Amino acid sequence: MEDNYRKACKEVFICLKYVDEKLFKLIPIELYTKIISNMDRDYYFHYDNNKKIYEQDLLEETVNLLGYIFYNYWANESEKETFKKIVINNSKTKLNNENV
Repeated sequence: MEDNYRKACKEVFICLKYVDEKLFKLIPIELYTKIISNMDRDYYFHYDNNKKIYEQDLLEETVNLLGYIFYNYWANESEKETFKKIVINNSKTKLNNENV
């Protein structure tokens, strides 16, 4: 788990290089610094410019971290409500699949 977290920090770091500067500036420097200090510097992650962010081969932990950033720093109220519904639906689906 710890290893995936460190890899996820590296993936987030790389993904953020491709984010619009206006959005990037909304992320608190403390959070960005924490991502940098926790990332696995030896882990190689290739971001494919020809793919959208949701098409990248990302770790689940990376998706969670990017979701946190989206929800807390980029989303408006309507997007937050939609995001909550998606998370709840995904959680229910995951629980149902685990109980099968």
